Amino acid sequence: MSDKIGVAVIGASMRSGMIMDYLRNNPSQGFITGVYDLMREKSKLIIDKFQVNNAVIYDSLEQAVTDNNAKAVFIGTTDYAHVEPAVAAMKANKHVFCEKPIATTLEDCNTIINAAKNSSAIFYLGMNLRHAPVYEKLYNVLSSGELGRLLTIEASEYYVEGRTYFRRWNRLRKFGGGLWITKACHDFDIINWFAGAKPKKVFAINHLSHYKPRSDAGKNCRQCKIKDQCNDRYDVTYYEAPKDILEFWDNLAKIAEEKTGVPRDICLFNSDKDTFDNGMAMVEYENGVLANYTLNVVSARNTRLVRLMGTKGSAEGDLNAGIVTVWNRFKKEAEKRVYDLNEMAKSSHNGADTNIMEEFFDSCRTGKKALTSWEEGRLSIQLALAATASCDSGKPVSI
Repeated sequence: MSDKIGVAVIGASMRSGMIMDYLRNNPSQGFITGVYDLMREKSKLIIDKFQVNNAVIYDSLEQAVTDNNAKAVFIGTTDYAHVEPAVAAMKANKHVFCEKPIATTLEDCNTIINAAKNSSAIFYLGMNLRHAPVYEKLYNVLSSGELGRLLTIEASEYYVEGRTYFRRWNRLRKFGGGLWITKACHDFDIINWFAGAKPKKVFAINHLSHYKPRSDAGKNCRQCKIKDQCNDRYDVTYYEAPKDILEFWDNLAKIAEEKTGVPRDICLFNSDKDTFDNGMAMVEYENGVLANYTLNVVSARNTRLVRLMGTKGSAEGDLNAGIVTVWNRFKKEAEKRVYDLNEMAKSSHNGADTNIMEEFFDSCRTGKKALTSWEEGRLSIQLALAATASCDSGKPVSI
């Protein structure tokens, strides 16, 4: 492949590390031209970590989006900060890969979409779970008509490391919009995709049940008298990640701590927060499909589960197990079909990240539309905001 695509990275984050790792393993696709972050030390750290020897550290956003060596821009900033780099890159006619969510407000969604419509470049929204083999299989089974008319969708996410949100920026709505956006926008997009219609109404309930203030705990782990008995202290992780990656994440956090003065080991219980640790949302769609979604970050395992119930059959998927099971309503239980998709799901996000990167670079070259459109990305935010409003008011919210 001779037409390698240069990519400028905005935001030295864990997700930015994903594209840098992908290009390190797939150099024929492209290369990193440079990194811009408000904290210059983070840019240097991520460049060194992924051995991007020819990449520069940009001094400004303008320098990054106007770099002639970069045909594309990867946006991996904090969720609320997507709009400025997205608009700047689109005005410079650079192809854009924007991490989900597209934005945290409808106003910012509209601003980005308008910029994309007026640009000659592509705007690619990174809703990567549509590219996970388990979800692809479920969608294909549903689309084949094998399940008949879809009646209900049951979806759940259990995320043990979601607990760390309560010491990170995700704990505050002003930065991430709350967990219905920063986390659930993935799942709302998948549910919308399966439903095949626009959401009509949502009723949601959420609670902060576990990570509530504790008088026996300190403000941060290093000064806490009960830290040795706490399974939620900073140096305890349940991530199944290589040691060097965990160290890299910690080094990013150290830089942020040094620059902002905010401890990286804030107590999960005593941190200031305005979001929740478990919630449920019930959604009614214009075509009559009903959906129920559960989000829980007080969990003993990591996975996403989906069950599709139709007039002719049902299908279930377990994202982490890599298994899809299909039943025909008119056949015996023993005649169910089981698909093991683990061979296709070896990259991060259960195989989704490699697939979405391949599609992004293909889109840059061919102009092919992304699997998730701007409008669908906006719709997931609209649903997430409605779920938030429902929780705040205690009432159903029309969309």
